[in-house]
Amino acid sequence: MLKSLEQMYGVKRSNSKYDGLVCTFDLDKTYLDTRFESFRKLMRIPFEKAEEKKNIPGVAAVVREIRRGPDTSKPPVPIYFISGSPEGLHKVVAEKLKLDGVSFDGILFKNWRAAMKKFQFKKIIDKIGFKLAALIYARGIFPVRAEEILFGDDSEYDAAIYSLYADIAAGNLEAYEVLTILKKWEVARDEMQLIADNLKRLSDSGYRPRDAVRQIFIHLEQKSPAHTHTTLSEKVIPTQNYFQTAVFLYKADVITRAGLFRVISDMIRNYGFGANEFTASTEDLLRRKLIDRSEARKLLKTFHKGNTLAFPRRVFADFRSNLLRTMDTMSRVPDTILPPMRRESDKSVSLVERYLQFEPKRNV
Repeated sequence: MLKSLEQMYGVKRSNSKYDGLVCTFDLDKTYLDTRFESFRKLMRIPFEKAEEKKNIPGVAAVVREIRRGPDTSKPPVPIYFISGSPEGLHKVVAEKLKLDGVSFDGILFKNWRAAMKKFQFKKIIDKIGFKLAALIYARGIFPVRAEEILFGDDSEYDAAIYSLYADIAAGNLEAYEVLTILKKWEVARDEMQLIADNLKRLSDSGYRPRDAVRQIFIHLEQKSPAHTHTTLSEKVIPTQNYFQTAVFLYKADVITRAGLFRVISDMIRNYGFGANEFTASTEDLLRRKLIDRSEARKLLKTFHKGNTLAFPRRVFADFRSNLLRTMDTMSRVPDTILPPMRRESDKSVSLVERYLQFEPKRNV
């Protein structure tokens, strides 16, 4: 795996003056609508052609807008993909991304062949050690001042992996504490050794711990409860679809208003999203207090002033009336009886204990 990491990220630190974003995406179920609920479906993945692979609605448009960034005079935002699929898929996936108009800086695949030779079939399915090792290695290569946004899904352990990585980057955990957590999570011994080596490599690179991870987006592909993914880090934002993700990215000045409308246009034109879907998505953001009523009204105003080709008048009129009705209803509902969407962290439990008590579970 180390050789693959060196090929993907290079062996020298990138431009140290860069202080912008670096974005890393999981591939299966975060970008590609990959189905591997059974071993037979898992074995079919390597034989799919580029044109046969389907996207999660809106994701390609989101990646294109992130890549473009809010300032077109600056270099493109670095984009990386980490996939648990076999290395032989590189050509097909690269071709698929090209068909989607998505530029990227690297894709890391899992070495299925080595795992199968050693009859380590569990390593093909479980991605904790594989992904964490890659993220730690990359942190030692990325510009020191670069901030990261990470994208995953709820089918495996992405929220836990990314949260743990964010705490490592921030210096909240010692190396021995990280390895203790990974042992509890039953990560393979050789992957633990690679992570230990990469932690030392990171330290030797001159990296000084900092709050490098800005946000962690988890696409709720499996429709799991949002609060189950926020127990380890407040950085985690579970989203039901890429419209919600695009709203957050627009709020954070990661994409422009025009970019937001290009995402909306893509979801309407290519995936049949309409007023009901946009209303339900915005209502969910309100219910989880991820936006407030003033931000929802501002969003409506933004839509009204936006590209009418991206948001047809009929769709906008229905969305506006639905959302105003929703906000009026919610204004009369006491916050105390709204369903809890985020669990409060137990302040009496140390960070290490919180990870040790957490049990990563696959949802497929």
